[in-house]
Formats: sequence, C-alpha cells, structure tokens
Amino acid sequence: MRGEIKDRSASAWTMVSLNITATSAVLGFVLSKGADPLLLLALPIVAPSLGMLFIDHAYNINNLGSYIGARIRPLIVGASGEPSLLGYEDAIDTYEQRRLLRFLPFGLPLTLLFSGIPIGCLVFVVPSLHASWSWLLWAFGIGLVTTQLVLWLLFLLRPRLFDAYAR
Repeated sequence: MRGEIKDRSASAWTMVSLNITATSAVLGFVLSKGADPLLLLALPIVAPSLGMLFIDHAYNINNLGSYIGARIRPLIVGASGEPSLLGYEDAIDTYEQRRLLRFLPFGLPLTLLFSGIPIGCLVFVVPSLHASWSWLLWAFGIGLVTTQLVLWLLFLLRPRLFDAYAR
C-alpha cells in the first residue's frame, strides 16, 4: 500500500508538471506569436481536468493512508506491542488540521495553477468571443473550472470527506 501511495503521489505531481507545461506553451504561443486569443480557451479545459485527476489521486492517497491507520496498524501494534508502529498517518492528520499551513504552501499555488490561470484566460478571451462555438467552449471551460475549484476547496477544507476509513 505504501508503494501505491508513492506511485499515486508521483502521478499526482506529474499532473502538476503537465499543467505547467501546457500553460506555459499556450501562454507563450499566444503572447509571443500573436496567435488567436481563442487558443487560451484550451487552458480552462486542460488545467481543471488535470486538477481533477490530481484531486482523485489525493483522495485515494488519503484513503490508503486511512486504511493503513485504521485496519493494518491495530493488527501490527497488537501483534508487536509497540504503539508507535505505523504512526505516520496520525502525524499527517495533525498537519492537515492546520489549515493555514496547509493552504499557503500547498493549496494556494495549486489553486492558481489549476483554477486561477484558467479563470484569467476565460476573462481575457471574452472580447474575442463571436462565434457560437467559442461561447460554447467558453461555457464548458467555466463549468470545468467551477467543478474543479469546488472539488479542490472541499479537499483542502475537508480532506477526509470521502474517506471510507476515517478515524
């Protein structure tokens, strides 16, 4: 299970890297090449989609840790008599209750990457929206960004919300 946590964590941070790469490429192309500003509509689709995948990994990592703490730890502590074994989940639970420390170095940058920049793009392209397809794409982007932002805020404020093994 620790291996799955490690793999999911690596995959989650890959989503961040992909988002940074896509954002840099699109913004760089539009700003330096004078490309059609409607190209910016790609970011409100790509960034929140990657953000939701990040959230999925985060919830599954929480669930794995909770399972270890709720189901495996009592068995190992009972068999060994050593109460400190597999106590990492308790330390993480304590950290996650410190909302400001959780939000500033973790939540704020990821909120900007997965939601802030796409919102900026949606606002920026409004004067360029003329065709019905562009308005449809814009509305789809609003929906994705809103969905991702709600899920992200739920995760930041209540990381154990969807935890089947919450202690």
